[in-house]
Amino acid sequence: MKRAALGVLIVIVAMAPLAIFSGCVGGKISAIDDIITSASLMNSGETRVAEIDLEAGAYSDAKIKLTVAKVDYQEALKILDNATTVFDAEKEIIELNKIICSYSLDSIAALQKFTVFMEHMEKVVAYMEGAVNVEPDDIASIRSELKLADDALDDTAPLISTAKEKCFSIDMDTIPIQSKSGILEDRLSLEQSEKLISAYGEMISGDYSLVDGVERMLEAVEYMEQEHWHTAELWFGECSADLSKSRDIFVNLKNSEFTEISAPAIEIYSLLTEVLEAVDHLEAGCGCVDRGDFSKAEKEFDKATALLGYL
Repeated sequence: MKRAALGVLIVIVAMAPLAIFSGCVGGKISAIDDIITSASLMNSGETRVAEIDLEAGAYSDAKIKLTVAKVDYQEALKILDNATTVFDAEKEIIELNKIICSYSLDSIAALQKFTVFMEHMEKVVAYMEGAVNVEPDDIASIRSELKLADDALDDTAPLISTAKEKCFSIDMDTIPIQSKSGILEDRLSLEQSEKLISAYGEMISGDYSLVDGVERMLEAVEYMEQEHWHTAELWFGECSADLSKSRDIFVNLKNSEFTEISAPAIEIYSLLTEVLEAVDHLEAGCGCVDRGDFSKAEKEFDKATALLGYL
């Protein structure tokens, strides 16, 4: 949804002087006015979308801009659907712009869902800040936010795929040369969006396992406080398995082509590596206490404390 409509508008502006009478060219029915008006609306919608910055966390502003941009494209599409002309060149432009409007509306719907996804993920990050300090009551809230984020992402994917399919249905050999770079940009953008959504899906899978691991860690610590050492040892073992599963996902995401994926993946991977080492010491320490080897247990707990700083 970048510059495809702009190329068409340039073509139409060049044709505009031919419109000797309103709605007529040489006495024949023309759609120049409708095409110019619709192209202007399309460019207005495009500008609104381009101004959105989700990285800044301006979700309310994004929702407003997307809602208004949607209206721009809907009104443009209505005009194009009702446009009448006898000129083949205009008919081709109308059909092209109708496709652009259609996949732009799909893209806007996807961005609306993606904005919801980002909102819930920001809440997840807020809860998980310093994962070892999460309270037991937070776990249910984190899972709830993850589920809402996951659902929003699931809704985003098919919309992007539909937009991509429509965009790629355009025959690049038959459209105005001024529109080709814009259509190409839209294709590349939609392909990247599809990949990004897939990568976020993997990240959520890693987050689910991370939350499972943190919950088991909290359970294990509770059993430690109750001096149920063998049960605590078992729970730390379960915790280690979940956190290892999460780390295996994030290690693959460290090399993602998307910085918004790779940067947090590197940070989470580093955290998980440290926490897993501490969990191993906690598991070993609980086992030592259960067997009566208190001296070795103290050393294991000291190592865990050095890593986590919370015991």
